[in-house]
Amino acid sequence: MRRERPLTLLALFALSISLLGGSCDSDPSPSPSPSVSPSASPSASPTPVTCTGTPSTYARTVSEWWIPRCSLNYNLYNDPQVALGPPDAAGFGPESYTGFISLGFGGRVTLDLGGCLRDRPGDDLRVFQAVSSEPVTVYVSASPDGPFTLLEGRKNCGVRINAVQGYCDFDFADGRVAEARYVRVEDGEIFPCPGGTRSEGADLDAVQVLGTP
Repeated sequence: MRRERPLTLLALFALSISLLGGSCDSDPSPSPSPSVSPSASPSASPTPVTCTGTPSTYARTVSEWWIPRCSLNYNLYNDPQVALGPPDAAGFGPESYTGFISLGFGGRVTLDLGGCLRDRPGDDLRVFQAVSSEPVTVYVSASPDGPFTLLEGRKNCGVRINAVQGYCDFDFADGRVAEARYVRVEDGEIFPCPGGTRSEGADLDAVQVLGTP
């Protein structure tokens, strides 16, 4: 009878790599963006040269976005560019809406205001969230690379304007943020997909800077 040789360390290492590789095809579970604790001082936020200029009333450009594949495959509303400019969500469901991106299961969109907004008395940002009152989580940063500071997590967002449009407001003071240029809006519903709707997750219509002309 032939005696089997024990696996060498090199063979064991190759086997472990092979087993790990099989887990890369599935979507990652959503997790909060890296953030500075809301209890940290404003000095914890970066103040790079990107934090210059005057912000627009509404977001100017999309800095980055992510939606899990399972939601992308099922949602009808997947264009992050529609979150720019003033709110314009309209239409009727489930397949005839316009003007928003459905964030899906824990998805996000990071928007550039075009310049740094400084904290002022009262609320600083308005997030327009369409269709119903799904919660959203909002982070801000002075830099597109972060770190991002949490303002509020999973806040119900649906003060009604009309049958389709709604909004919720956020204050930099809640995160002890002195200034920021980038706004990250994440789905706060966290309802696993497919969820039986063509507009899974929170539905981002626009982000407005409050207190500007």
